[in-house]
Amino acid sequence: MIEQDKSGKLQEMSSIRKSYKKFLILIFLGWFAFALWAQAASSRDKLINFLPQIPGWRLSQEPEFYSPENLFEYIDGASEAYLAYDFQGLIVAFYKREKDREPVVTVEIYDMGESLKAFGIYSSERPSEGHFLQIGLEGYLEKGALCFLAGSCYIKVFSYLDEKEANEVAQLFGREIARLIPAEEKWRDPAEIFPPSGLKPRSIKFLLKNFLGFDYLHHAFLASYEREGETFEAFIIQAKDASEARSLEARWKKELALSAEQSQEKDFAFQAVNKYLQNVYVTRHDSLLLGLMRLRRDDDRLARTFIREMISVINRKF
Repeated sequence: MIEQDKSGKLQEMSSIRKSYKKFLILIFLGWFAFALWAQAASSRDKLINFLPQIPGWRLSQEPEFYSPENLFEYIDGASEAYLAYDFQGLIVAFYKREKDREPVVTVEIYDMGESLKAFGIYSSERPSEGHFLQIGLEGYLEKGALCFLAGSCYIKVFSYLDEKEANEVAQLFGREIARLIPAEEKWRDPAEIFPPSGLKPRSIKFLLKNFLGFDYLHHAFLASYEREGETFEAFIIQAKDASEARSLEARWKKELALSAEQSQEKDFAFQAVNKYLQNVYVTRHDSLLLGLMRLRRDDDRLARTFIREMISVINRKF
């Protein structure tokens, strides 16, 4: 009888523990769903205030809102790129004039949460050449399509009129939107942290995650250069602190060495040579990893000089 009683109590306790675990899981799922809803609601409330009200123009229908969960419904095939930069929400609005039967302007405002993340997705789509404008932080215009940065948002305005009028209308909407979006005080132009000599205009990109396919390398800036008849790319990877930078440096050097045709530590940087990155030089400065890659030939003099310039610029700006 005693053994049966103990067995019954153990089964009861096990059942209670299982019920408690299920309860905790339900609580967590409920909290997570609420957090997602609150984030989407917050983004929607913010973005609705950035829609322009321009005399002679009106909304043709209620604006559409997309969250991280359903962004694919609007930009299927491209949504993953936006989600990689911690996309928060998108508002889409359609405008027309009294004389228009159908909407002739579409406004898309992507809330990326931070200016740097907005710059990241913008820089991934920005052409190397184009008609660039001083609108918001930066923008470019092409055949009635205006794309630009403002605050923590990436904005696209599409005008479906004849090209001359389309360009004028797109800029009219864009400048009003840029006026409505508050600037971020902490924004720093990424061009300020790279040496200016040889830097190709508007070549700087920001990658929030998975730099060069390495999932542990994050917050990376990449810029294209041409010097002394050589083309190459420079990078700056921002770790949380010096300790994480040391860890990332050791891990990356190890992986580079494993895939390299040859590698060695030099007095100013670690060098590896492989088929994809060509000549790559990596060093650490405080909480940053920096260097250059895709240098076609082994050129320690150029690499040493350039890395010294990078560190000098960084020391002045930070």
